[in-house]
Amino acid sequence: MEAITTWAKENYDLICLLVGVIGIIIAFISLIYEIKKKKAKKK
Repeated sequence: MEAITTWAKENYDLICLLVGVIGIIIAFISLIYEIKKKKAKKK
């Protein structure tokens, strides 16, 4: 457990960057999903 916390402290910036990138990907997928849903509703 101590090794994991040490690694997390050393790679804090990398972890934040990774979480941010994952968030952007999820937001992009949600946006595409909503656009498809609106197009389907119009038809």
